[in-house]
Amino acid sequence: MRQLIRRLSRVGDCSPPPPSSSSSSARKKRSKAHAGVPEGHVPVHVGGGAEGAEERFLVRTELLGAPALADLLGRAAQEYGYRHQGPLRIPCPVAVFRRALASVSVAGDEEGE
Repeated sequence: MRQLIRRLSRVGDCSPPPPSSSSSSARKKRSKAHAGVPEGHVPVHVGGGAEGAEERFLVRTELLGAPALADLLGRAAQEYGYRHQGPLRIPCPVAVFRRALASVSVAGDEEGE
């Protein structure tokens, strides 16, 4: 789980890499991949395959540690491994992810009151 959180931290880091470590084409790809992602959020791709169409969500990073989403992240780690390249993908139906996200958001709102 720690490896997954480290990976997510790198995904959320939109700062440009040092010039000596990558070429300009790699920087363009990186900035294109993070286009439209607000600070403090992670793009998550859900569904696809047998479940139907894939949907992209922007999830606040602090929600990823919640038990409902951590369980789904564990499934993603089992399915794709920790060395998976590309966007974060969660192999579950979109409806299941929406329910988990809603339960986490509601729980977070209740704690803030």
